[in-house]
Amino acid sequence: MMIRQTLILLLLAANALACGPYFPASYLSNDDAYFIENINISEELSLIAEEYGLIGETVYPRGQYTSAEAERIDFTDKATQLGGLELKDDFITYAEAIRAGDTNAIALEVPEHLQEFVLYLEGTAAFRSDPDLIRPEAWDRILELDFSNRLYRTVWVYYMLGNLSANHGAPDEASTYYAACRSAAEKTRKDYALGLAHASYKRDYLAQTNLMKRLSRGIAAVGYYHRAFDPNQTRFCMDHLRLDIKTASESDLENADAAILEAMAVFNIGNENFIAQLGRYPKLKVSSRLAWFMYKQGKIDKAAAYLEHCPENDMLANWLRYRMAQRLGRTQEAIDQLKKWINELRVTERVEFELTYGEPVSQQSAIHGNLGTLFATQGQMMDALASFVEAEAYLDAALIAERYVSTDELKRYVDTFPHRAVYASPGDFNHHFHTETAPEYLQLRLSYLLARRLFRDGRTEEAIPYYPPEITKILQTYLHARQEADHLFNTPNVRAAHLYHAARILRWKGMELCGTELHPDYTVVNGLFSWVGMDDEHSILPDQNATLYDQSAPVPNVRFHYRQRAADLAGCAAALSWDRHQKAMMLWSAGSWIKDRDPEAADIHYKKLARLPFQPLAKAADKKRWFPEPSPMMDYVFRNEDYLPPKSIAKATRQYDLGPGR
Repeated sequence: MMIRQTLILLLLAANALACGPYFPASYLSNDDAYFIENINISEELSLIAEEYGLIGETVYPRGQYTSAEAERIDFTDKATQLGGLELKDDFITYAEAIRAGDTNAIALEVPEHLQEFVLYLEGTAAFRSDPDLIRPEAWDRILELDFSNRLYRTVWVYYMLGNLSANHGAPDEASTYYAACRSAAEKTRKDYALGLAHASYKRDYLAQTNLMKRLSRGIAAVGYYHRAFDPNQTRFCMDHLRLDIKTASESDLENADAAILEAMAVFNIGNENFIAQLGRYPKLKVSSRLAWFMYKQGKIDKAAAYLEHCPENDMLANWLRYRMAQRLGRTQEAIDQLKKWINELRVTERVEFELTYGEPVSQQSAIHGNLGTLFATQGQMMDALASFVEAEAYLDAALIAERYVSTDELKRYVDTFPHRAVYASPGDFNHHFHTETAPEYLQLRLSYLLARRLFRDGRTEEAIPYYPPEITKILQTYLHARQEADHLFNTPNVRAAHLYHAARILRWKGMELCGTELHPDYTVVNGLFSWVGMDDEHSILPDQNATLYDQSAPVPNVRFHYRQRAADLAGCAAALSWDRHQKAMMLWSAGSWIKDRDPEAADIHYKKLARLPFQPLAKAADKKRWFPEPSPMMDYVFRNEDYLPPKSIAKATRQYDLGPGR
């Protein structure tokens, strides 16, 4: 499972890493279709920058103000604390004069604790009047002040000295100053206004003229800005770094240190000439990941070439050697590599680089998870399911349980669980998945998964013992509504009202009643995300199970499929109703539930609605040529999950407002 964390999350997009959810690991996932778009180069460079000490742990604040605003804020802050606030207006006038280019402005007389502000402006005037000046004397005087009297301008001085050095062709001095700028920012903690320490990484990078030093600073800049969640600066620096690495010829590899070689490897994935060059250099920590990238693209020869440069004790490389042997049908070799991987997993402590994203995994889980993979690829799905349950690998178990075994097989298996959803409390389902999911929670989820699968199969009565108690109540209400809709002693309008009640329950509670755990509904994350790293398209499961996979798909096999089913029920209710106002409410609901995701299907309900004679909502629909906005009363009916009698439903559209704006 720990290895899996590398395999999936290294391929996720940068915004997913920054803002997205944590998805538990999976042994079966195969991300080929997502590989090219989602290689997270900036994350790779951030790992490299950290591994080789090119960046520290501090993330500095970004600038929020202009220089003029920062002058005012900083002066006011210190003057308020230590006195001299009456000088604020005179100082701002002096600062504006200097920034306007008045190099002859008379310096303001201020107390010692405010001198850093005036001295900084004097230095600014000095270098503006003398283009050859690299180190204004006034700034030296700032650095000679007692530290407590230069908290606000030490960072500014070092940053500007770095800029001046860069402008005068002294990149090494510039780097020294930028490093001092960052150090001062940590000590003074007064860099929130302009964020100069934050900006210094990019400045340091752009200042370099020596290609190797420039590459090193570029790695640091991209790594830092990625970790600081600054996408604009990350993108800017990475675009420049990409061009710099392209400029570096193969002969330049001889002058590159390990960090630069790592970065060049990331940008040269699949470049055969570059791969060949790596043989002359020390082993790179990134090589096993690059081998994995090649493997995921189906470029086995290039994967093998990278593996030749991986040490024997590289955990990810050994995992990949196992996968490749398995793929080629060399079973004994696969087993040998798997044993080697498990042994390394047990004895190694160096997991932070290749496995930065994961949690520790027990040897038992690793063994059962990989056995589950072997069973799955051989089509032994019940054995695979049992292995993944033993491994506590929930996503793998869920994929097999939902789509690759029959409902009856799953039912018999779940019946052996001591923990079933029907005995659970609501709080039992409020856990998060982890690399190893707690057995009790895993069993509860699989029981609930079975309940929803039985519902989709039309076996709703059988599903009751597998639902959580609070969902059982919803199911029983739904079943009662369906029974009343079928009751021939009820009038057509009453039957339609009950069927519409069932449709509303299915629309608003459909995920809880019949949503798929994984693709396409993703109940596992309450439908919040359209992919969680596991579905058939991105798994390594064999084709011989395709028929069962298709048979177990929801109908229709679309995201939030239950909305379509709810719309169909509402359409049937409308056809059953004799009251045109009630019928209008039902047709409008049916179309509104699916109009965004399936406008063609919604159009059928729209046309039926627009043809209703002498009906206000129908007239509004015909005028708009689509579904009109609901009135407050319609919205109440539309969202209500309780039974509403025909009169209440009909009233909502009988009084529909056709006034201005409708």
